Amino acid sequence: MSILARSLFWVISFGTLGYGLFAFVKPDDELLKKFDEESKFTDARKVSHATIAVLKEAANPQSDIKRLSRRDAQRLEKLQKAHKAREEVDATNENEDYFSVAFKVRSENIEQLLSHIPTLETNVLPQHFDNIKREVNELQKFVVTSSFFLKEFNMRKYLGIVQNLQTKCYELEDRYVPRKKFGFTRKKLPKSLSQKQNSMDENDGAGKTDSNKWDEKVFGFDSKEDKVLSLENDELFQRDVALRNLKNCTVGLRGVMGTLHITNLDNCIVLSGPVTSSVFIEKCTNCKIVTACQQLRMHSSIKCDIYLHVTSKGIVEDCSDIRTAPYNLHYEDLEKHFNMSSLDRNNNNWDRLDDFNWLAPDVPSPNWSILDASQQICDWGDWWSKTPL
Repeated sequence: MSILARSLFWVISFGTLGYGLFAFVKPDDELLKKFDEESKFTDARKVSHATIAVLKEAANPQSDIKRLSRRDAQRLEKLQKAHKAREEVDATNENEDYFSVAFKVRSENIEQLLSHIPTLETNVLPQHFDNIKREVNELQKFVVTSSFFLKEFNMRKYLGIVQNLQTKCYELEDRYVPRKKFGFTRKKLPKSLSQKQNSMDENDGAGKTDSNKWDEKVFGFDSKEDKVLSLENDELFQRDVALRNLKNCTVGLRGVMGTLHITNLDNCIVLSGPVTSSVFIEKCTNCKIVTACQQLRMHSSIKCDIYLHVTSKGIVEDCSDIRTAPYNLHYEDLEKHFNMSSLDRNNNNWDRLDDFNWLAPDVPSPNWSILDASQQICDWGDWWSKTPL
């Protein structure tokens, strides 16, 4: 038998035998499954399964790998912010160091000008005081314009020094340049002297805190009717402001003032930012006044509502039908202006007035009362641009 025939014989024989075995002896399905399960744990499959599991874990947003990556990114961002903040602090410290030196030089210069006052001739004192006031105002502006890098505590400290210099200047001016006192009565004068006397009456007694006295440098509004009037901080800053002889007017004062004089107003609304020292109100009728100050002095006024923030006790005298409520004005730079004024926002004696015409300590004064909450104006927003009703 040839080799080809022999090979064909064996192929057919083994094929037939294998087919017979598969047909009559079927393999166990469970055995096949077990074999397949065991084959998963070969080295190649183990590596493949592990790789796929790691990739799936990395794709999961809750995974440890993802969290670690996110934490590293946050840590890096935090370090960058800290570095930037450190650079800003260094720059701020440099600015504060320069400011501190410059402020000291300028304040010492003002102190020196004040110390020269007793040695000067009387005729040069008015001009000398004007120079001091100008220097004080410039120093105050220097502090305010540096507020963007000054800490709040330091800002208050510097403004307090400026205010002390200003107070000292006015005290020395009252001592060395006395002003003529205002009189309500006068003797009859010859016709030739009456004109001169009238001129004197207009300018006398400006140094006294009574609001009948007006300094030539006091500015504001006078003799207006049915008007909406306003001034901003660049005009008002630490100035002595006067409102006189107004009727049916609304006055908006968005800024920090040194003092505020309000005299002879009828049916007016006054919306005022903080005043670093005193507010003087006299001869006002049927007015609504919103103001914040260190001291309040109110004389000869009737039927007025005062929305007040005052750090000391307010005083009323010869007044009636006065009602008080807490200060509730709002405008864009109000908080900044309060910081400039150095008024304590946490100290408000709006409901504790002293009536000089009522001496009974255990009986409330009938001349003033607290305005009922239901009658208070809560929002002054619309009143900036319209006259009283």
